[in-house]
Amino acid sequence: MLTKNLILPLAIITTATAAPSALVPELLQSAAVIHDTFWAGQNVCNPAQCRVYKSAADAGHDLTTMLTFSIPQNFAGSTCWLEFYLPSGATTGGGQQVDVFRQWAPVSTCPSQGNNRDVQLGRMVLPSGGGGVARWTDTYSSWMTSPGACPGPGEVFGVEIVGVGDEINTVWTQGPGVGMRMMYT
Repeated sequence: MLTKNLILPLAIITTATAAPSALVPELLQSAAVIHDTFWAGQNVCNPAQCRVYKSAADAGHDLTTMLTFSIPQNFAGSTCWLEFYLPSGATTGGGQQVDVFRQWAPVSTCPSQGNNRDVQLGRMVLPSGGGGVARWTDTYSSWMTSPGACPGPGEVFGVEIVGVGDEINTVWTQGPGVGMRMMYT
């Protein structure tokens, strides 16, 4: 895989040839946090792998992934949207649907509790077994669910990926060409 990285403050901009949107640049998250929805659970900052997990057998120990994006100054006038790419071989089990929420403020400190969940952006269906781009099946906001004006330069925003239904276990390594990323042109 050919990858070119340009490191900016709090962001990595990448053009990767592995993912379907290979010719479209992407902005990777500046921080990742795993949120344990069990009231006593602590958030885990910058985990090696991201995870969305729910099981009826775990009595509320659901896990969600929260990602923070920092918009560079040179994005003024660009078009942006969110895309979720799972590579072949990613762990996928149970349901294949996730809800995506915008956060009222990104969660960036650990240990902490809470998710700052705000507006539901929509629902995505993940590709079974990975190897593809998740598809938006329902959108409740046009913000970042389809190509549109990028958030303002210098803006920092967070999103949370939450499992739908009683059972889901999806694990991926967030990085260039993989996971939830902000695409731009």
